[in-house]
Amino acid sequence: MVLEITQDTFNSAVKENVEILGLTEEEAVEEAVKQFESQGVDLSKIIKESMSKAEFNEISESVRKLEELQNSKKASDALNETLTTLRLECEKGLQHKVEAGKIGAYNILLNICENNTDKSVEANTLRTLTALMTKQPDLLDDRGVAFIINSLKDKQLDYEIVRLLFRWTKECCVMHEKNRQLIYDAHILDILKEYLKEHVPTELIREALSVCRALVLDDDVRVEFGRAHEHARVIASETLCSLMDLLSKFRGEELLNFDILLTLTSLMVRTEFCKKVEDANGLELIKSVMHTYSHNEKIVRQCFKLLKSLAGNDECKVHIVQHGFVPVIIQSLTPTTYCATTVTAGLSCVAALTLRSPENSKALFDHGITQVIINIMKQHADQKEVQKTGSWAIRNMVSRSKYQCKTFLDLGAEEVLQKALKSFKNIEYDIKAALRDLGCKVKLKEEWTGKGGALTTGLTNLNVDD
Repeated sequence: MVLEITQDTFNSAVKENVEILGLTEEEAVEEAVKQFESQGVDLSKIIKESMSKAEFNEISESVRKLEELQNSKKASDALNETLTTLRLECEKGLQHKVEAGKIGAYNILLNICENNTDKSVEANTLRTLTALMTKQPDLLDDRGVAFIINSLKDKQLDYEIVRLLFRWTKECCVMHEKNRQLIYDAHILDILKEYLKEHVPTELIREALSVCRALVLDDDVRVEFGRAHEHARVIASETLCSLMDLLSKFRGEELLNFDILLTLTSLMVRTEFCKKVEDANGLELIKSVMHTYSHNEKIVRQCFKLLKSLAGNDECKVHIVQHGFVPVIIQSLTPTTYCATTVTAGLSCVAALTLRSPENSKALFDHGITQVIINIMKQHADQKEVQKTGSWAIRNMVSRSKYQCKTFLDLGAEEVLQKALKSFKNIEYDIKAALRDLGCKVKLKEEWTGKGGALTTGLTNLNVDD
């Protein structure tokens, strides 16, 4: 469990370092950081730079004005001007967001949202709330969740307001497990499903997808066990068909295609979902996307990641190759060899497809994947992730297809792997496993050995016939 402290606790420690140890403020901050980090405290949300009160004057004045104007129905211009000022101040950095939060900006902004019917004011307030709570989601409370859900249930809601509500909701979920559970338990999925339909503007579909992905994050270090898997399971069960339909209907929408692929990948938490995607003509759709957007590295990379996830199902793994993906994968890897992140995803996909599958390995081998793998590893010799996934791909290719070893070795696989072994000690196991399966001489490290003593159990005089 990660330890956390409040900003006030950190500030008190700094003050003590100044008063008791006689340190300068800069030295006192540095010392406090060392003290807390040595105790395993997470300081990611703590402001470590000192800022004078004068630097927060604009925030204090904006919040004060908003408090005066919050119930006014005839001060739209003044409200919009002050909201813009506060939003711009919050966007300057975390220090400014924290200061605004400390002096009550969240409740005042929520009051304005609840009481004001002017659409421009409501939109501006939601933008300001999002700026205030990005990287500071702790401010959300039950009242805020109720406002989000009740607002989104309004069928007459302006599209721009819906878009801003989704954006605010997403930021509330990032790095905050409690908020995710509160929002999920408020049945937001029922609302999201209404926006994952063909007649909805693509911008709103994209925002709804971003909320779906935020609900399945597992990024809150303060929580030992989250509900990301459970959220993903239910969201996948209820939206996969809609997502596949959208992927089919919006083939010309580049940004939307990427978001759908990203969301599908995040939902592949069970093997039956992989089969569900395949049954919905998913493999053909993914192949079509890879052909259509072969120039777009982000989309190609996400297709690799989705294929890797689908290969977690043994049937899908076989069918991917049978659907003619081998030449598509090789063609997608070849022109993108300059981008390390893309080829890492591609090599990881190859490793997943060939894991315990000599048939898939043969298909890739027959199309010349060996040369592609070695070329990529040579070109990205300084990239640890490329060397690791390349080692996985080589190992899985040859582990049950030893006839491929000679081809890999003739292309210089041993030299490439030995060079990587010298450069990256922390992936030694992966590289040595590839060398071993290639038949190369390698010194394997024995992870554990017994001490030679007799094994004992809580049972004595155990007879195997008993």
